[in-house]
Amino acid sequence: MRKSFRSAVFLVVAAVLVWELTGCSKTEGKNETVASVNGEEIRVSELREFLGIRGEATSAGNVPVERKKEALDRLVAGRLLAQDARGRGLDNTAEFRQALAQNEQGILITALFRKELESKGKADDKEVQSEARKLMEADKNLSEQDANARASQMILEKQTRKVEGDLVEAAKKEIPPFINRDLIQKIGKGDKVDDNVVLGTVGEEKVSYGDVKRSIGAISPGAPHGAPELSKNPMMIEKILDRELTGRALAAVAKKKGMEGSEPAKAVRKELERSILISLLADKVVPKEVSVTDKEIGEAYAEHSKMLVRNGKKVPLSAVKEQLRGFLRNNKRKKALEGYIEELKNKAKITVNESLLPKV
Repeated sequence: MRKSFRSAVFLVVAAVLVWELTGCSKTEGKNETVASVNGEEIRVSELREFLGIRGEATSAGNVPVERKKEALDRLVAGRLLAQDARGRGLDNTAEFRQALAQNEQGILITALFRKELESKGKADDKEVQSEARKLMEADKNLSEQDANARASQMILEKQTRKVEGDLVEAAKKEIPPFINRDLIQKIGKGDKVDDNVVLGTVGEEKVSYGDVKRSIGAISPGAPHGAPELSKNPMMIEKILDRELTGRALAAVAKKKGMEGSEPAKAVRKELERSILISLLADKVVPKEVSVTDKEIGEAYAEHSKMLVRNGKKVPLSAVKEQLRGFLRNNKRKKALEGYIEELKNKAKITVNESLLPKV
């Protein structure tokens, strides 16, 4: 799967699964169907999550209807792509099963986070109004609606970070991690340490040097030739090791709290499956090789010339030619995917209940 293009795919369909995905409100109104794609429902709660309105925190009344329509259109696109992928049998491939298996821990953590945020992540109306007034005082051109929307988002992001931080702190307290810093320092000095050597533990879980090296490789696949090897850098090793141990601690807590097989975990799994399917499908339907001419690069350089300035001087084309080529290549792939989505829309049965949007 081409990682460089994967991010562009998710920008189109907005189907990335990350920790900040949160829980659905249990109120009846938020379980109403706002759209149907070939019989598959998209509920109000999912649209709220997509808009960043987490749990029962606050109303999305301050979000313009046009923005809600755009968000819903992306959710519809995601459904169409995932359905098409299943129709092609991509959910029965080894690559799909492997990607899903690699994220089992993440599913539990996200489910736990959703549960905690739903019960604790609530924004007080008075706090929102107070913050909105401050924003309007700082920017006299800011409308009350925009100020309320920004204030709500700021407060919710703050509360989300607090819930996440509290969960991590509680997990580390309940299942304290151990890091063998002596071994890490030996690696930094150049001593040979085998991949199967354990660098840290949390409960019964162990993290080996090989686990750490694989994680480092995943986040820095294109390290430049001649750069210090990150897998021998003590600071990098300890940072990655702490992340791995924290994840295992959170997963263990999630299991203790019954997240395995729970409704939140099932919902997270469905979203993850769609994300994987969309990425797999993009590799099938979007051209692997996309040509970009020197003329197109020159035109892009001219169009963005005002931004291509360094130390008061215009950056020469030769210095950014390959970056522009990559940008244009990804843009063409993105447009190809958008075109494919339009084809799917033309063949699909899609219904949208727009009357719900103002009340989302």
